[in-house]
Amino acid sequence: MVEAITRPTEMTISLAAVKNNIEVVKATSGADKVFLAVKSNGYGHGLHTMAEAAVAGGVYGLAVAIIDEALALRHQRLTVPILILGISPAEYAELMAVQHIMATVVSIDWLKIAEQHLSGEQRLPVTLGLDTGMGRIGFRERSEVAEAIAFVQAHADKFEYVGLCTHFAESDSSDTRYFEKQLKRWHALTDGLPKPEYYHVANSGAALYHPNEVPHEVIRVGTVIYGIEPSRGELADGHDLMPVLSLRSQMNFVKKLPAGEGISYSHIYTTSEDEWIGTVPIGYGDGWLRSLTGFNVIVDGQYVPIVGQIAMDQLMIRLPHEYPLGTTVTFIGVDGDLENTVEDVAQYAKLAPWEITTGFHERIHRILVD
Repeated sequence: MVEAITRPTEMTISLAAVKNNIEVVKATSGADKVFLAVKSNGYGHGLHTMAEAAVAGGVYGLAVAIIDEALALRHQRLTVPILILGISPAEYAELMAVQHIMATVVSIDWLKIAEQHLSGEQRLPVTLGLDTGMGRIGFRERSEVAEAIAFVQAHADKFEYVGLCTHFAESDSSDTRYFEKQLKRWHALTDGLPKPEYYHVANSGAALYHPNEVPHEVIRVGTVIYGIEPSRGELADGHDLMPVLSLRSQMNFVKKLPAGEGISYSHIYTTSEDEWIGTVPIGYGDGWLRSLTGFNVIVDGQYVPIVGQIAMDQLMIRLPHEYPLGTTVTFIGVDGDLENTVEDVAQYAKLAPWEITTGFHERIHRILVD
């Protein structure tokens, strides 16, 4: 990873916003313990930056997709509980145990292989993942869940039974039929079985819109803490959430072009009169998608369009008049009375907000503010 700290393009992460959003989800869900998903480089906000903000903001634990992300957090000297949501190779069971990392387990065969790799010096914390309708990973039969619990308890010198979980495919829609189907399956799979410390099914949608229908003492959320309303306006307006991410750069070149001049590759934009054009050091190599050509960024409290094809490392904007080098360009965030949100960018690109943020590359310099 090369982080570009010598150019003026930077992403800021607001600790105040993270704290606010954690408080909102706790108050709405009634949760005692919140795990925040910081997988995929903290949803593009920066793994270490978001983890630091989340812990300072009051989360109980962190959730990641793979072992490597969990180890990076431990190397950050974070001691909070860490849950791996995906399937980890069983041969790394000892490493996870030593680092006190919770493994999500979805088959009895995995447990049998892992047992052979565990020395017993440290017990491996195990969360059993159930497939109630996501169709991705997890136990699907009650007998298999019971067998896995029995195996873990029978090998208590090497395993610690700490969690049961599932994931909803649709918990943020006004049509609740599939949500209710999954919830019914969850109860059929788990009711009456030994209940562990972490008994969690609530993602962002379930935590906000179904807190009285699901176990909510422990929740496992993502988008809502990043300031993104999960239903995208269908079930709530998200007015109590605060945007966490801002993205800004500065103009590093400004010129006046006469009419008839093409801008960038393929000349999809040609000046129609004398125009002031500013160049900004950010491009699709940073995750600012080429499909965002034409999107309005904010300069000096007014909207200005991106013109011409967005290049890998630079793009151009059309200015109302000449501006000095170093003038701030706001891609996401507030400038004067105007604001661009992640949702604004997503709607323009015809993508989900989390597709936009996870696409931001690591070379964008990220800093924690507030």
